[in-house]
Amino acid sequence: MTAPKRIGNKSFENVVRTDERYGHDGFWLGPRGRDYGALLEHPKPYQIANLYPDGNASYWIAQFEVPVGATLILHGRFPYCRYIQFALYRPDPLGSFTATSEAIVDHHIEPDPGSVNPFVPGTPRLGDKRDYTVRIVGEEAPERREDRTPNTLYAGTQGLLQMAYRVYLPDVGRDGSGDVGLPTYEAELPHTHKLHDLLKKHKLSAEDVREHLNRPMSEGIKSGMTLEQWRALCNAPDNDPELTPQTAPARNPPAVERYFNNKYSLIGVFKPKETRAKLPQKVETGFGGDPVTLYMFGWVSRGLGPVLVLRGKMPKFPDTFMGKGGKGLETMTDWESRYWSLVICEAPPSGLSNDGLTDMQVPLDKDGNYTIVISREEDRPANATDENGVAWMDWGTRGEGLDDPSNRADFGMLVFRYMYNNPEWKHSPNNITAPGTEAEVMGPYYPRGEYTDKATFEKKGLRK
Repeated sequence: MTAPKRIGNKSFENVVRTDERYGHDGFWLGPRGRDYGALLEHPKPYQIANLYPDGNASYWIAQFEVPVGATLILHGRFPYCRYIQFALYRPDPLGSFTATSEAIVDHHIEPDPGSVNPFVPGTPRLGDKRDYTVRIVGEEAPERREDRTPNTLYAGTQGLLQMAYRVYLPDVGRDGSGDVGLPTYEAELPHTHKLHDLLKKHKLSAEDVREHLNRPMSEGIKSGMTLEQWRALCNAPDNDPELTPQTAPARNPPAVERYFNNKYSLIGVFKPKETRAKLPQKVETGFGGDPVTLYMFGWVSRGLGPVLVLRGKMPKFPDTFMGKGGKGLETMTDWESRYWSLVICEAPPSGLSNDGLTDMQVPLDKDGNYTIVISREEDRPANATDENGVAWMDWGTRGEGLDDPSNRADFGMLVFRYMYNNPEWKHSPNNITAPGTEAEVMGPYYPRGEYTDKATFEKKGLRK
């Protein structure tokens, strides 16, 4: 479905223009994201955004091998946007890809000589001198962080990799790449490698990289779970008896939890507390997620109330989109969370999101607090408007979004993104190290929810 129009969301023209310009050279594939899969007339399979992305993201994927001792070199320009990141992924036993620990975020990238990094707080954002170079090397990462080479990701020595390049929230008027296009690429081979002997060259051009290192991907990216797995999970005989088949795994009041791993956060949410407590609680990155973004999940159902209300305090963020001059923020500011967003999604076998909000799209009171109402259009309270200080999201009508007679149309899954949190932020969700401590750690920033109905919210409004 198409999300409501909001400032900051990509237009149809922007989606088409970005798709026409970038990602079809045989190395970079994309753009991928909710709007590309939903709005393009003939999206490629890998453009279908079935892993819960929000609408202000554009992803490009590359799949390749870096020979041992070789280096893949990316030359790029820092985009005019809120956030970028490069991350490496490896194949997993389920046939998908799982994040490694190798990722680099924009403000950690050293610019080329004569250029500046516009993502560093206090730095001008709108200048033209914004070049950088990132290297992916075919060797294992040093054990000590201080021994790492700047601007370097370590591919290891195990073969096939995927690389995701993320661009979030381009400045006003910019295309999905932030108006700088995609990084160009070349490679260097060790003189002792058999490919060097075959080609009789040390440096590989972009054409050489595509021919000899690239491993093309034409199929779509797998969703997090099959329909059969999801149905078995929803109907498992050892599920918590407090849950009902119509609304599971949603509870009342709704609980927003840090994502730890698939076993604890996806399977355990169906189980009794005693059973869940025995599951592993190690923090992992599932569903191809950003390895430096913290995710929080909430399982909800209209069966518990047609209107869901969320309240909390918004983290401080750099409002990059417009700036005072209407061309983007002039100088980068500091943050508690670089980018915050909320999306409401279908069930894991679909993995599609219905609607979403980015931090800058949410009205705040004088103390930085928000009220968000999620409902279907017919249940939207008349006072759930930006003018009344209330953000509204469309729950949608597809529910689980499954082509299945037992599809539950009242289902919903909330995904919060806290993207690159400041280590000095006292209430950062990164400080949640044990399940069940979310509200205690986050304090006023914790998203608290309640179910209600249209008439009740229209009567009470912002009052808690």
